[in-house]
Amino acid sequence: GKTSEAQTALLDSILKKSNPNSSFTTVDVSDLFRDKLLKGPNLHNKYYSYYVTVRLLAHLVDEIPDKVIYMDTDCIVKDDLTDFFNIDMQNYEIAGRRDKFRISRYFQSGVMLMNMKKIRETGLLERACKLCATKKYICYIDMSALNTATKKRKMLSAKYNSFKNDDCYVFHVCDLREGKFPLTKKWAHRIKPDETEAFFTRCPDLAYLKESYEQVQREHPEVFKI
Repeated sequence: GKTSEAQTALLDSILKKSNPNSSFTTVDVSDLFRDKLLKGPNLHNKYYSYYVTVRLLAHLVDEIPDKVIYMDTDCIVKDDLTDFFNIDMQNYEIAGRRDKFRISRYFQSGVMLMNMKKIRETGLLERACKLCATKKYICYIDMSALNTATKKRKMLSAKYNSFKNDDCYVFHVCDLREGKFPLTKKWAHRIKPDETEAFFTRCPDLAYLKESYEQVQREHPEVFKI
């Protein structure tokens, strides 16, 4: 479902505890999704949720400024991202790390530095939306479309999108919870209750995240109601 006003207010208050100048905003892109993406051969993809393509609508959201850092929800920020944000993007549309399964300049779209000004000028995301609506993808629908549509890319160090809990800026936990089951049509890309415990067992230094989450859940039970 959509993020409620109470949930938005809570997330905004959490951000402001660390930086009073921060703010949390939600944007409803339902109509844009139906118009641009809810069609084509990937709608009933069995390997990957089609909703991952929502990020391809960024160019149509006025609230998104000329330069942004995009991150999947399964990312943990471990260091100040100022240096990451300040990377010179004048001649590039998107910056990202090389996907670990590729030997080419195919970037992983879970963490990206996006030059939205240039992207809006070149029509990159518009092309990616059209690809999703016309081209059949087995999996990684939006990531493949993005890589096809991007002409000016900058390849980054893996420390900005690390799949290991190491000395990095962003820890992307997807390696702990996803993967295809061999010889089946099932895609293991959903967090289950037992996976939460497994995560903290493998990453004990991040146990404070669980404690913080449980505290918020106790203090604000109303925002966890579906």
